[in-house]
Amino acid sequence: MTAPRRPARRARPRGASGARRWPARLAAVVLLALVIPVAGGSAAGAAIRGGLVERIARPDSSTGSPRSSTASSTDESGGSLPSSPGSASSSTGPGNRVTVTVDEVQAPAAGSSVVSVQGTLSTSGPQPLTDLRMSLSIGSPAVTSRGRLETLAENGEARPQPSYRQLPLSGGQSTQPLSDPPVQGADPVRFMITSDLGASALPVRVGVYPLRVKVTGSVGGQPVAPLGVAYTFLVRSSGQQQRTPVAVVLPLADQPRLRSDGLLTDNELADEVKPTGRLYRLLDAARSTVTAEGRPAVTLAVDPTLVQALQIMTNPDGYHYASPGGGADGVKEPQSSDAAQFLNDIKNFADAGGGVFALPYGDADLAALVHAQKLDTVSYAVNTGQVVLAALLKREPAQMASVAYPVDGLADTATVDVLRQLKVGTVLLDDRILRPGSAVPYTPSATYELPTSAGPIRALATDHRLAEIATSFDGRADGPSAGVVLTHFRADLAMITAEQSEPRFQVLALPRGWNPPTDDWAKQVLGAIDSDYSVPVPLDGGAGQNQSPARRGVLVYPADAQARELPVTYLDAVASVRDEALALGPVLCPPPKATRTCRIDRVDPMSNALVTATSVAWRGGRMVDGVSLSQQVDGNVSAIRNGIQVVASRSVNLTSKHGLVPITLENNTKFEVTVVLAFSSTHSRLRSPARETRNLPSGQKAQIEIEVDAEGAGTFPLEIRRLNLDGQALSTDPPTRVLVRSTVYGAIATAITIGAVSVLLLAVVVRLARRLRPGARRTADSAGGAPEPIAGGPAASDGPAAPDGTAIPGGLTDPGAATAGVAALPGRPGSESDAARPPFRRAPAAVASGWSTGAPTADLSYATRREPSVAPAARGLEPGTDQDRDQDRDQDLDHDRGWDRGPEHQPDSGHGAAAEHAGPGWDVATGEVPARRRRSGP
Repeated sequence: MTAPRRPARRARPRGASGARRWPARLAAVVLLALVIPVAGGSAAGAAIRGGLVERIARPDSSTGSPRSSTASSTDESGGSLPSSPGSASSSTGPGNRVTVTVDEVQAPAAGSSVVSVQGTLSTSGPQPLTDLRMSLSIGSPAVTSRGRLETLAENGEARPQPSYRQLPLSGGQSTQPLSDPPVQGADPVRFMITSDLGASALPVRVGVYPLRVKVTGSVGGQPVAPLGVAYTFLVRSSGQQQRTPVAVVLPLADQPRLRSDGLLTDNELADEVKPTGRLYRLLDAARSTVTAEGRPAVTLAVDPTLVQALQIMTNPDGYHYASPGGGADGVKEPQSSDAAQFLNDIKNFADAGGGVFALPYGDADLAALVHAQKLDTVSYAVNTGQVVLAALLKREPAQMASVAYPVDGLADTATVDVLRQLKVGTVLLDDRILRPGSAVPYTPSATYELPTSAGPIRALATDHRLAEIATSFDGRADGPSAGVVLTHFRADLAMITAEQSEPRFQVLALPRGWNPPTDDWAKQVLGAIDSDYSVPVPLDGGAGQNQSPARRGVLVYPADAQARELPVTYLDAVASVRDEALALGPVLCPPPKATRTCRIDRVDPMSNALVTATSVAWRGGRMVDGVSLSQQVDGNVSAIRNGIQVVASRSVNLTSKHGLVPITLENNTKFEVTVVLAFSSTHSRLRSPARETRNLPSGQKAQIEIEVDAEGAGTFPLEIRRLNLDGQALSTDPPTRVLVRSTVYGAIATAITIGAVSVLLLAVVVRLARRLRPGARRTADSAGGAPEPIAGGPAASDGPAAPDGTAIPGGLTDPGAATAGVAALPGRPGSESDAARPPFRRAPAAVASGWSTGAPTADLSYATRREPSVAPAARGLEPGTDQDRDQDRDQDLDHDRGWDRGPEHQPDSGHGAAAEHAGPGWDVATGEVPARRRRSGP
């Protein structure tokens, strides 16, 4: 049958309607092209938790990681932290022919009205500058808030623009001529301009005023006004106000450089502690800032890893650092006197009363570890940091200040809660994540409390504006000058005092890794705090202000801070290696050798190096250095774990229920180890000891025999695992497996076998006993081997008598031999009956029934059939002598065994009386009577 044809598909018309579609398609393509870049840009800019892609860079981050610079406030949903604008540049823009750089502003001293400004002038234009004059103006009114101060610092002409009044100069002139104008390519020209504030009214407490320096003149003979302008600030103080107490926290931290094998990653730390090094300059600035009582006013936050690295550098035998060409032992350096001096300076600072607290060991990323649920690492980092620093200062850890300073002062509620559970009493947090419950027009006190699950914790809000201003000077030619930044820093401190009459405790926490561009910049910043409107105090000075802590709003952890954390996957990998290293503790330092010295020398270096792999220094693009550090530790841990081996045969045969399985334990490490061997089997019929503990010196082997019991025949797997004394596995590899083959029978099979063998042996014994019993055959003959004697005749003997008087076997008599009293059978002399008798076999016992037993039997009925009236011959029925009976018995046994006793003992072969009188069923040739079967019928 032919399938029906499918209707042909009708072609789509491509006429005018198709032509009308192309504008719509073109519009869709254009719209798609516009949407994709926008969506892609948004996705690319989004902060990814745990990733390395950042949204917006923040230049003030202490770790060098990007940070958002948006000015929006932080809300509870997270976001970006607002940042302060930088200090004002020296000139108003690229249109200025002269660049005015302010280096220093000398405010009027108490009781004086003279102000002095110093700086430099430079030009980049080729045309000559002539008739240059400089003026100094002060703006009014005074700055009213820190926010307004930031705006003017960013742009001196920002609206609403202050009203500037030109100040008279010291000589009575309004402008100061410049006789040495700047020239292109030449060194900048220094200037100094001094003015008198005159009868200007002093503020009640302290005031901050805008200050403008302007340069006018001619360029190529043409007058230009102005040629250059610079803005700065002037602080005026009456000296009657209470000064704002400011505590400064200065971290002494460096990236982790200590490896687990005792080598340093490099030798850059030696340059850091030299008299011109970064760490030396920071510590020197801290020592120079003291209170009125002579106590150091700065509080040091010391990295414990830095202390340990410096202690290694002070080894009298020198120290080693890793280098590509240094081999396994690295490059050796002599003892560092600079490192020893640096450690002594820290001790002297603490002995003088200076505040010192420990950063987390390795400066661990606390927030990232808490979010990754690595609370054991957080606890170890916090506690170990205090122990290391206390040992340096020769104090008890309980005497150390319990202060935590998370990186950049950023931590969420969970992190603060964990720190409080670790007995941390004070935590330093960025003031932008600690917004008050209600907005206030002034800078509140830095002291407040936060509720946690372990009780309230004292929190100190660090002023981010002061920190950003202090670190904004980087020494670059195109950046703000030191004088401008320092003036801005003083003005910001003065504004805090001017906001309210009551003093409010403030905290300046400088970032980690801060590198002052000049040798004295850190000293200038710290020295600027000691003024008419501010005073440096120790970190615990806030408690002496007798101010009730202010309740703040909830902590809000910004989204961009979450994106800068170390990734969870990275922390998981480091934690896995650290767990393996800690599992080696009972192996390398078992009781009673588990002393503190043993752990410090063997276990702690590996564990500590892995904690430093979680340092905030490895955030961002530097995480590869943390990976390298953790891989080095992983190699050491694997070398120890893999150096402990169990060597065994693949299979062992057992020939009994109980047996031994031999194995070899090898220690190929450089340490003495204590290992627990755990034995187990997946089959319940194989039993072995659960565990066995062995101590093995370095480079030694031990032969171990495991006692096993097999409850039956079969093949059973025996698994051997390497554990420490705490039951932790020393390897993630599969356990060593030995196949135990047993040929032992079970209890039931054994009983059956024994029973069968016993029955068989019993049967054999019974058979042998029957054969070897002497009277067995005589009993059988007397029971039925001879015929019944004829009534009235003599009793039958054991057998018929031979011519010599012996009996014929079978119980028959010789018919041809006549004896006394016995009639011979009829027959002619010389007939076959007179021939020799054929051999007869003794017939078995007669069967009572007419059935044949299948055995030959003698038919004696022929005698009655031949001669019914003649009785059978009586020969052989008479008892014979004992000698005859013994001879008959011997002949019977010989015949049964097939022995031939010789012709003298053979009976008649068929001739004689026996043959003659043989019955019709007698076989003369064989001498046997065939077995008869019962005939059917009568």
